[in-house]
Amino acid sequence: MSVNPAKVTLTNMIQRTNSDRTNIKKANFKKANNNNLCQRGTMPIAKGVLHSLSAIALSVMLSTHAFADSFVLQNINIVDVENLQIINNQHIVITDNQITSISSKKQRYKSDVRVIDMTDKFVMPGLVDTHVHHATVPDTSDADNITRMRLRKLLQGGVTSIRDMGGDVRALSSLKRRAEIDIIQSPDIYFSVIIGGQAFFSDPRTVESALGRTPGHVDWMRAVDENSNMDEIMLRALGTGATGIKIYAQVPAKVITLLEKSAKKYGLKVWSHAFVGPARPIELVNAGVETISHAPDMSAHVIDNFYDLRRKGEHITDEQQQASFELNRYDDLIKAMQQNDTILDSTLTVFEQNADNRGKRGALMDKWGKMFTKLAYDNNIAIATGTDSASDYYGHDVPLVQNEMGLLVNHVGMSPLEAIQSATLIGAKVIGQQASIGVVAEGKTANLLITHSDPSESIDNMTDIAHVIKNGQFVYRGSNPDLPFVDAKKAGGLLWLSGQLGNYPSTKVLASKDIKGQMTQAMKNIGYVLQQYDLTYSDIAKCTLMLDDIDDWEQANEAYITFFDSYPTRSAYGTSGLALGAKVEVECVATL
Repeated sequence: MSVNPAKVTLTNMIQRTNSDRTNIKKANFKKANNNNLCQRGTMPIAKGVLHSLSAIALSVMLSTHAFADSFVLQNINIVDVENLQIINNQHIVITDNQITSISSKKQRYKSDVRVIDMTDKFVMPGLVDTHVHHATVPDTSDADNITRMRLRKLLQGGVTSIRDMGGDVRALSSLKRRAEIDIIQSPDIYFSVIIGGQAFFSDPRTVESALGRTPGHVDWMRAVDENSNMDEIMLRALGTGATGIKIYAQVPAKVITLLEKSAKKYGLKVWSHAFVGPARPIELVNAGVETISHAPDMSAHVIDNFYDLRRKGEHITDEQQQASFELNRYDDLIKAMQQNDTILDSTLTVFEQNADNRGKRGALMDKWGKMFTKLAYDNNIAIATGTDSASDYYGHDVPLVQNEMGLLVNHVGMSPLEAIQSATLIGAKVIGQQASIGVVAEGKTANLLITHSDPSESIDNMTDIAHVIKNGQFVYRGSNPDLPFVDAKKAGGLLWLSGQLGNYPSTKVLASKDIKGQMTQAMKNIGYVLQQYDLTYSDIAKCTLMLDDIDDWEQANEAYITFFDSYPTRSAYGTSGLALGAKVEVECVATL
């Protein structure tokens, strides 16, 4: 019987497992030493929450290390997104989840520090998609298993943080927690609550996102007017775990000013659409909204009845359309954005991808989006890389944020390095996390994307991914196409897993010199593969351990037992040698 993975962490699991095993005498196992367990994100387990310790399946899989971990990215080229340059041949030390040292000279490292050769590779901060929606309809199209698949693909594609711009926070808060402590493969999630006028909450999407409650009267979807208790609204928003508020629609300018003041008082970010209506874009900017979304909405600065086009699908007159392309009409809006350091979340991708199927209106929105984004870029306004969609909607194999970056280069005129800056440093500023992410620097969280080829030469190289690192851990990205086998295959109602060594995913470097460290990593690698099929360790029916030295059997068991409550069947035998000089290889079969 499996456990809700949102309720457990690695530290909890190992501590409870070791406690439960204390009196087991049959193998005279030594209790695992928990002194070095990383405590980041640990929480007590509520009584009755754990149905089975098989939830270690996911918590060990991507959660905090069971042993202190330190490795070096040697001879790597850093994409400096602050100064828009490449810094060649650097040596980056990562300890646990943090970048602890960057040097141009090779250092002498302790014997337990693993050195990973990154010659000719390029490292940059993990990407930020500043506009997604992962819980609009959490019971069907955004069901947990579907959303976890999307989040997994985002992370494997180099996106380590996302800003979710409105949905059911009952689902989002669970996903956020699991992502934050790496129980699931996912970018870190920063979400908003939605604020709007009462009339907006007749939108059927709001009904889905507040199912069982009344839209406009729940903490994550709040109707407001000038008489609303703004402080109470913000405190309740904080209670949901939100990072910011999103002012969506049908809110007048004077109410936006009240919202902005109260939100910032309590440390919430203030975000909105570029057009809220009746408030115009310039009123949002002057009220202190930090990031405005959807570049085409800037045309509402000129078009009086923009709401009819945007929300009702009605078209505008030829005269209005012509006026909307006269860029001098936007001078005061651009000046206000400059003065207020407003960030533009253009979301070009969603308009480009839907231009053809939305007819004349779709083509106009796409054209406006590119024009206004270029106008902002030409006037030194910061631009973020939100996509407002998901790759599977359009058959893309990589995250849409790479598509957004391509549009910024090919249609707006950015250099590849400027587009990378938008997807990293600017994205970090949007979500208020620039102190910990957004640049490759000492003291920052090790959320990194590593490419085989130089992204400054071509933005297309952003999809030539070698490795992704989140919270100091290499991310499993699927079977290695350079190896003559796949990591798993279905047959006869079973999932047959290839043998796993104790190497960092996507590398040929062992995570530890000792048997316990390698065993722990090998089992984590098994877990990564299982997660691709929505399975856990409790689904394993049989494991085979191949040990380079059979005398390591007892120490290998000390690491192995922490991954199971009810053991699968198992065989173990000594070998005359394993790939990479490994001490252990683990092969498993799981039931589907």
